[in-house]
Amino acid sequence: MTSRDAGPGETITLTDLARLASVGRNAVSNWRRREPDFPAPVDDSARRPRFSLSALESWALAHGRELQVTGADRLWFRLAAAHPTAEAALEAVAAAFGGDGEPAAEVKALTADAPASDLFEFFIERAREAAGIGVPPGIAPLADIAAAVSGEHTHERIGKTVYDPACDEGDLLAAVAAKIGPCRALDGQDLSGPRAAIAAKRLRLLDGKFRTGGDEGARIGTRTGDSLLSALPEDRYDLVVCDPPFNVKDWGYDRLPDGDDPRLAYGTPPRTEPELAWALHCTALLAPGGHAVVRMPAQVAHRRSGRRIRSELLRWGALRAVVDSPEAKAHIWILTPRGETTQLLVSNGRDFREAWLNFTAAPDAPIATPDSVTVPLMRLWDEDVDVSPAVYLASTPGGADDLADAVARMASRLQAVAGQELPRFTGGAEESAPETSLGDLERDGHLVVAPGTLVPGEEPAGPRCVIVDPVGEPPVRIGLRGEATEIQWTVSCEPTVDLAWIAAALSARLPAASKRTATGAKRRILSVKIPRLTLAEQQRRGAAFARLEALRSALAEAGQQAETLAAEAAAGLVSGAVKVED
Repeated sequence: MTSRDAGPGETITLTDLARLASVGRNAVSNWRRREPDFPAPVDDSARRPRFSLSALESWALAHGRELQVTGADRLWFRLAAAHPTAEAALEAVAAAFGGDGEPAAEVKALTADAPASDLFEFFIERAREAAGIGVPPGIAPLADIAAAVSGEHTHERIGKTVYDPACDEGDLLAAVAAKIGPCRALDGQDLSGPRAAIAAKRLRLLDGKFRTGGDEGARIGTRTGDSLLSALPEDRYDLVVCDPPFNVKDWGYDRLPDGDDPRLAYGTPPRTEPELAWALHCTALLAPGGHAVVRMPAQVAHRRSGRRIRSELLRWGALRAVVDSPEAKAHIWILTPRGETTQLLVSNGRDFREAWLNFTAAPDAPIATPDSVTVPLMRLWDEDVDVSPAVYLASTPGGADDLADAVARMASRLQAVAGQELPRFTGGAEESAPETSLGDLERDGHLVVAPGTLVPGEEPAGPRCVIVDPVGEPPVRIGLRGEATEIQWTVSCEPTVDLAWIAAALSARLPAASKRTATGAKRRILSVKIPRLTLAEQQRRGAAFARLEALRSALAEAGQQAETLAAEAAAGLVSGAVKVED
């Protein structure tokens, strides 16, 4: 059940218990309320009461429940109890990864069983869980856009130089590095020295995962200070990414540098536009041919106070694209050094990668899809200089011929869905069959749980597998291994185990992630318990689930197709490009 006996000082919260038991928070609350022998808290003074880990382990054992407590868990609980804050405990972990401090030997032992970068991510997640914070919402879409504009999977010996002037603990830099591959430099700056140090340690460990043999590692450097008020770094970068703080009132407007500072090349940002100051800062850091990808509040695209700077950025070809990203809950601006351009690309992000490739291949050619459109600069230079994507995407007309084809495809798809044969179910008593875990099945060689990357030498489609998405929807589906993204996981089965049965078990019992992060996903997958059944019974039950999974997938695709069809029809009907036959 455990790797060693719990120490007397190890205490945990109910949130920790839910994770260790692979159940939801509500289940733990029910245990505490309904079980008379549930251990009392040892510290009930804090906002979240703490319980003795050893007492909870004994209680769980007596009730036939299993807590998956690893050596990393125990080290974290001990450090969290010994430090006043979760951030201080994480600093101690970072020092231990560098070989300093009392837990250094224990960290070294833990890295024998898990990659150091994955282990450090585990501790970061635990610290944030304890502090009640999660991954910022803009990280994933910013990384996707950054990969699209800079060339995804640049597996060259000498990669790109990347910088984040508001790096915090390195979430964005790490996500971008994971997307574009080995980098020549990963630099950042943050107001907090401890957080900048965490980012540097995190990036060094992550970069080590990319390197093989004699590959030279990336230059990793983080600085402490206010990026907007400090002197610009001497280096210029191929890619600058930034998720700046929003709506900061006292951001240093009265202390901005003056004279010929490159950050003021397009004007001085107004006092009420701190986010524009970040956009100008990022643009000034670019090397020739570089790109800046910056998360911006939607209001910055149209506020009157910032229209002069927006106009100058457009006039000199610095602002090239604006993406209205629902996942980022904001806009994402793509900026470049000064250059010639006649139009701005605006997008909702759904087809941005393809639209960007077309836009950069033919900068003056028009693009008009339901999701992306180019806007002539002359159309933008009015009294508002509004660069909001929604304003221009709403007026994109649909073509009558295209709509007719889309309606025919939709009708055909709906007929196919309606013709699918569904399983017939009857009632039955719940079973108490012996169970095993996916971890046991993997150890015995019956299945393999792996990150969603294509195996070298394998066909792009790959074999059938179960695809698990730790943070997206649907969390579990049956597909081809080549369809899985880097943040997803695949489960491939030997003939002794039915693939669809494993998918059903994961759909029913996969513990939810406590935060929007993929960290710890494999552990949650391997913890899933499934009844021990004969292969024939697995196949019978798995086939029933597979039919429903196929129906869900078909309906999801039909829903997306219907959404696109409705948007195209609306635009065409309003513009008059589409007529309705009587």
